[in-house]
Amino acid sequence: MTMPKRLASRSSRIREALYADDGVALAQVIVVSAILFMLSTLMLTLVVNQQLQSTRYQARTRAVHMADAGINAYLYQLRRNPNYWVTNETLGPHDIEDGTWTVTAAPPEADTPLTLRSVAVIPAIPATRTIVATVRFPTYADYMFVTDADINIGRDAVIDGKVRANGDVDNAGRVTGRVSSAGNVTGSGTFEDGYEEDQPVVDFAQVTADLADIRTVAEDAGTYFDPSGSRGYRVTVNGTSVQVERVTNVSGGGTLTTNYVRTLTIPSEGVLYFNDTIWVSGTYGAKVTIASSEDILIPDHIRPTGMDTRFTMGLIARDNVIVPSYYTAMPSRLEITAAMLAQSGSISADYQTGTTKAKATITGSMAYRTYSGFAVYSGNTVISGFREREYNYDPRLDFDPPPMYPQIKDGSLKVNTWIEHGGG
Repeated sequence: MTMPKRLASRSSRIREALYADDGVALAQVIVVSAILFMLSTLMLTLVVNQQLQSTRYQARTRAVHMADAGINAYLYQLRRNPNYWVTNETLGPHDIEDGTWTVTAAPPEADTPLTLRSVAVIPAIPATRTIVATVRFPTYADYMFVTDADINIGRDAVIDGKVRANGDVDNAGRVTGRVSSAGNVTGSGTFEDGYEEDQPVVDFAQVTADLADIRTVAEDAGTYFDPSGSRGYRVTVNGTSVQVERVTNVSGGGTLTTNYVRTLTIPSEGVLYFNDTIWVSGTYGAKVTIASSEDILIPDHIRPTGMDTRFTMGLIARDNVIVPSYYTAMPSRLEITAAMLAQSGSISADYQTGTTKAKATITGSMAYRTYSGFAVYSGNTVISGFREREYNYDPRLDFDPPPMYPQIKDGSLKVNTWIEHGGG
């Protein structure tokens, strides 16, 4: 039976449409398959990259710990021997499982402390991390007060800074910094940063070796002075220059008669040594340490050119540091900005009964063997010395102690900075 032409034509169109749909479906399957393949590949790539990143991160973290281990190993040696760096510029390379660390020490200079550079390497990754740390040993200038005696802090006293005593500490006032005592700590006062007892004793006898080193360096730098043959020397600092005069007489009112010796520039080593008693005053514009084999007297202001500078001064006396408050020319409101150390004696005012000054402001540090003071009382009235006293620690000393200022050799040290770097 023959199908009518109209029906045959319609059937043909249906078959063509079906064949057309088969082509579209195949194309769609191909496109979807391609997309799924791309997504699968991308996911696999991401997973692999993530694993690689995770491995690298773990390696970098491990390398940081390895570099830190190198720093700690060098610090261990320094605690046993503060001069370890002198003969051991490099420690390592030291193997740790899959890598190594090596530490290199850069000697301290005038403006930078001892610097340690620890490089850790894991070759298989590869991964390299570096830690740079600056290290400083505590000095007598780290404390507002360091004493070989007991410390008794009065009810109205405020001490800004840390305190360390080889004896007992009795505090009825307020101390802003940490209090450390080789003995006991008592008192109803305020300890803003707490206190610690039974601490190591500070050995003032070790300063003898420091003074000998300062003398040797000063001799080489041309800043050593023999005994004056008279009363001592007057040392006046003006910026980076120092005028030295020989003192031939001191009147009852403290007027000095002098003969000019010479004017010098503070050397790069930053130290001057006088084998005699000296009178020191002036304004300093460089880091400097002035040492005396006998007493140091301060008859006038001692100040830096600015407190925003890194200029610090050290005054080290084998015997005493004396502020002669009875001198006629002594300022009524005296300012001393310096780290002061009296190895075998005290840091105090020199009194004459009935002579008083308004105020002494000391910004810096005071280390002394025996206790004295800056005022003498009769009841509640100051009858000689300074009617007011203010003691403030100079925080610049914490990072920039004066040149060759004596260290407290008790096995402790300070890591000032610890910086991680990505590369070697």
